[in-house]
Amino acid sequence: MSNMALKSLIMADILKIAKENKFNSLEKPKQMHLIFEPWTVEMDMLTPTQKLKRNVARAIYEADITRMYAEGPLKI
Repeated sequence: MSNMALKSLIMADILKIAKENKFNSLEKPKQMHLIFEPWTVEMDMLTPTQKLKRNVARAIYEADITRMYAEGPLKI
């Protein structure tokens, strides 16, 4: 299964759940980036209370975020 096929399957499930829970369009994701390594405190992505360090995540995923905005919404 390709990365795009997996993304489409996951996005379809997310959008189905969003529709069931009556999310508005601003609450529904338009694009996603799949990672295979869970975020941990040891890799400095989470605080000791398991909260995301947004500034660290932004720095690490800056290129991916820029690419996703350029690609536009994911087609499922």
